[in-house]
Amino acid sequence: MTIPEVIERSASLFSERPALTAREKTGDRVLDYEGLKRAVDRLASGLAGMGIKKGDRIALLGPNSPEWAKAYLATLRCGAVNVPLDSLLSKNELSQLLAKAKVKMAFVAPRFLDLIMDSPESYPELKKVVCLCLDDDNLPKGVLSFQGLLRAGSDRPADFPRVVPHDLASIIFTSGTTGTPKGVMLTHWNIVSDCIGCWLAFDIGRERFLSVLPMHHTFECTAGFMLPLFSGCSITFARSLKSKSIIEDLKACRGTVMLGVPLLYQKMMEGIMRAVDRAPAPRKLVFKGLWNMVLAGEKLGSSHLGKSLFKGFRKKAGLDTIRYFVAGGAPLPPYIPKFFRRLGLDVLQGYGLTEASPVLTINPPEAPKDESAGKPLPGVEVKVVEPDRDGIGELAFRGPMIMKGYLENPEATKEAIDREGWLLTGDLGFVDEQGYVFVCGRGKNLIVTAAGKNVYPEEIENELNRSSLILESMVYGRVSDSAKGEEVCAVIVPDHEFLAARFPGKQIEDKRLLDLIAMEVKKTNQSLASYKRIKSFEIINEELPKTSTKKIKRHLFKFSAR
Repeated sequence: MTIPEVIERSASLFSERPALTAREKTGDRVLDYEGLKRAVDRLASGLAGMGIKKGDRIALLGPNSPEWAKAYLATLRCGAVNVPLDSLLSKNELSQLLAKAKVKMAFVAPRFLDLIMDSPESYPELKKVVCLCLDDDNLPKGVLSFQGLLRAGSDRPADFPRVVPHDLASIIFTSGTTGTPKGVMLTHWNIVSDCIGCWLAFDIGRERFLSVLPMHHTFECTAGFMLPLFSGCSITFARSLKSKSIIEDLKACRGTVMLGVPLLYQKMMEGIMRAVDRAPAPRKLVFKGLWNMVLAGEKLGSSHLGKSLFKGFRKKAGLDTIRYFVAGGAPLPPYIPKFFRRLGLDVLQGYGLTEASPVLTINPPEAPKDESAGKPLPGVEVKVVEPDRDGIGELAFRGPMIMKGYLENPEATKEAIDREGWLLTGDLGFVDEQGYVFVCGRGKNLIVTAAGKNVYPEEIENELNRSSLILESMVYGRVSDSAKGEEVCAVIVPDHEFLAARFPGKQIEDKRLLDLIAMEVKKTNQSLASYKRIKSFEIINEELPKTSTKKIKRHLFKFSAR
């Protein structure tokens, strides 16, 4: 099956159901499945009329919107290849990627037009630009409006090249946590097979998805865009990434499913806790009473009391319609799903890589394990390569969603995919007796102590980040002068907003701040095995640089911690 065939099928089965919704000041703009198919066909006809041929590369640069979605689908309808780009990249980075992918045309949101039009010499292959806007006003010379492309498509007959499942659909550049991004080549069948695997793993009904994560990222594009379209669900595009706006949008669209990165759920959790702390004493007392009842129920073996006890709280918070929050893109600390479950909300962790379209595992809703990344999707095989005595080794996966390879990089492709088709993830982990996959951390991040013990930075970061005084942290290994192994060190960013609330009207001196953080590090060390304990740390006051999916760019750090 190809992606255009998915849209044909959905338009036939779910013609009048809402497919895409944009929340705007004048009201919701809703497009049903039949209307989506018509718009995609007209846009694809317009692209063909502009000379776009099968295999040509078309870039997409802009925030989530119905126009972005229609442009993505129309590109594939006319046999071309999508190149979704991260809008947080610099002008120089975007220029390099456009040139590397040999992009012929681009769909660009209005705010990025100047960036694209200013230096055409950086990407001479780019011949045409279409603005992802609804009007024709004030466009630079040579830029066609989205409506103009629709009109051009309605004036010519639809005649599209034949697309087959193993044709290239997308080139997605990795987010670059370890350096230079690579272009991951995904076929139609890679993406569609991953949608089918997710559909088989979940009980998906007429869900209402709220689209929050950027669609240029594979997790949102596959699981938050193509999966709902495959399943006949509706998608509402969130207005922003602010927690308050997300809650308002969930309430307005009566959302049942939302995908997010762990940091988003961390912020939501902290927002709920702050709201409880600020509540009037009687309301706070009621909340704490219910919370203690849930904790008591857990000790007696009942882990779902929150579903009934916090029903009123969820309704008031606008979360009463949620069936699943799904977390991906980075490891999810176990205390986050535990917190939400106590409120009667399910946060299910999955695991995957861009190279796998991307979803490989997901926690089953009926039996999640918070410490685990879940079970492999139907059709996915997993094995542990060269396990140690604890059963921990490199995780490898095989299935129809594994990429075609890296763009113009056969050597890197051979390193990532072996002769038997196994994708070597670079992540260390194990599989338990029930088939749940556990990810311990990146192999490249592993710290090996002088005693030969393996330390996984992500585990220690999860413990540090539980402190209200710590906004975020990064743990790494530093070669010790006195031993052959590495010492465990940390970079810590204090939560200055929390500190300001805790010490109102006071200026916290550097020495006092250092003492406060040192106490938190000491508490964390007491909960860790001796060989995992942090030997030294550094405080910085700016947030750690991250990718668009909030993964820390570890390669940028070369600290000499004290």
